Amino acid sequence: MAQAKHCYRHPNRETRVSCATCGRPICTECMRQTEVGIKCPEDARLPRGARAGVMKPNQIAKSFLAGAGVAVIGVPAVVLLLQLPFSWLLSALAGYGAGTLIHRAGGRNGGPLAMSIAGIAVSIAFASRLVPVFLASGTFPIFALIPAILAVIAAIIGARGGL
Repeated sequence: MAQAKHCYRHPNRETRVSCATCGRPICTECMRQTEVGIKCPEDARLPRGARAGVMKPNQIAKSFLAGAGVAVIGVPAVVLLLQLPFSWLLSALAGYGAGTLIHRAGGRNGGPLAMSIAGIAVSIAFASRLVPVFLASGTFPIFALIPAILAVIAAIIGARGGL
């Protein structure tokens, strides 16, 4: 059973209800029923999309963890993708999937931070393949640059919450 907390506006009142947007505990006097759940008075007054992109610390941590996972798992995935036909299309799909994963890990709050994490994570995965080729040959591998660009753009779109 959920542990009783105290209303953030009335510290002497116990409650088991929290705002659907900010997560603060609220008592029955303070809670406001909205189309998308029970909210505190401040969040109930805001337009529906006003808090999009505002992430709580735990959402930020989960987004960073998902981004790190994408970067680590992306290294072998990129090596495989670049050997397959239609690597540009497969890279874009993989990038979109990575962005969507980061978007969901962050609580479906696709703001600039989630988009940045997704773009950087996918860039790291591709850089692990592009940089060694560049250093070994002295030329930039165009065959891998186009799929990389498409994957990063798709990851940013996925982390934003889709098209």
